[in-house]
Amino acid sequence: MNTLAETSLLAGRNLRRFLRSPQLIADSVMFPLILLFVMLLVFGELVGEVTRGAYIDRLAPVIVLFSAAYGAVGTGVGFFTDLRGGIVDRFRAMDIGRLSVLTGRVAGDLVRVLLVAVVTTAVAHLAGFRFTQGPLAVAGFFGVVLLFAWMFLWIAVVAAMSASSEQAVSGALNTPVTLLLFLSSGFVPAEQFPGWLQPVVRANPLSLAGDALVGLSQGGPVAVPVFFTLAWAVAATVIFVPLAVRLYRRR
Repeated sequence: MNTLAETSLLAGRNLRRFLRSPQLIADSVMFPLILLFVMLLVFGELVGEVTRGAYIDRLAPVIVLFSAAYGAVGTGVGFFTDLRGGIVDRFRAMDIGRLSVLTGRVAGDLVRVLLVAVVTTAVAHLAGFRFTQGPLAVAGFFGVVLLFAWMFLWIAVVAAMSASSEQAVSGALNTPVTLLLFLSSGFVPAEQFPGWLQPVVRANPLSLAGDALVGLSQGGPVAVPVFFTLAWAVAATVIFVPLAVRLYRRR
């Protein structure tokens, strides 16, 4: 069996486990949606006056991205459980490529990220979010979401193989995800941050991907934020994919 077929089978396994767990589905979907409506209620009118536009147009994309990054925490914890529970040892005893175990985990969770992103976007539609740039831009919108998720899923896999407990995995992932969220231009424009902090906000991969999603959904700059989002994804691939393979081989 080749790597692609092995990856597909393992990805299907992980996706079925997700779809059969109401708790995992609720955890993946409800928290981002709660955050969406809380932020819309608290900051909607204020930020709308500053940006002279509908806050939901800026907020919905960043919440979709946050749901992808937040979902990576579940990836890390789930893979840690597999490592400690013996299923990965069973895979080692089978004629399955080492890389397939890792890519199967990531590929299955990319599909999960896409499903959650579609649900989140559909709910945001009820609050006024719209796609105005045509079908190709919609496809590009979700493509950027997957590109963004790719980075965090590989980081989560590395964290799972480096940590000593589930709590350590969660702690290693929750803190940076939260910082990226609140130090992004999703809630408020970068210009509203202190001057010394603005370069950090602008370079934040969540800000860059969020700007790309705003451009793809509402119109505006797309090429530059997509380019830098791609640069972040390439850098994460170069660093974390070989690291994940090395850690897996050492186990």
